[in-house]
Amino acid sequence: MLEMLIPLLSRWKWGLALAGLLAFTGLGAAALHYRGALRAERTGRAADRASYVAAQAEATRLSAEAIHHQEAVYRMKAAQQDTAHEADLSAARAAGAAYADAYRLHGQALGGAPGPAPAAPAPAPAGLREGLPAAGVVVSDADVQACSEVTAYALSLREWAVGVADASLDPREQR
Repeated sequence: MLEMLIPLLSRWKWGLALAGLLAFTGLGAAALHYRGALRAERTGRAADRASYVAAQAEATRLSAEAIHHQEAVYRMKAAQQDTAHEADLSAARAAGAAYADAYRLHGQALGGAPGPAPAAPAPAPAGLREGLPAAGVVVSDADVQACSEVTAYALSLREWAVGVADASLDPREQR
């Protein structure tokens, strides 16, 4: 078998040597090309990574600024609501005191001159208990003030809730 290859190799040896040299040169050139492409890819990815980190830092900064701005807006709105609530509460307390003064049952002071004897109570209308006075229900000044304050608080909460609902529906408020 070797005897058959020797004449064939002697006839084609320069061609085979040239083909081997070209194949080796091609492989070397491909290795250099792909090595350069790998370096370029690594450099590009490193640049991308750096730009991602920079973009993330910028987004974090913008987010923090937006949060601080929104917190300032909320603090301002809260201060406005507190001021409005204090004004409403003062008005409600004054209205409660005026109501109590206008509709107060003035009893006789202890130790004063005796007045006329109280009249016998009229029979209570149907549905009223015996212990209730026929003129109505007596409420203390503290209870009138408490009801006034709770009502003022509920009304200011309602105004706040309506303002929040309106702000959430307004597209200019959303950023």
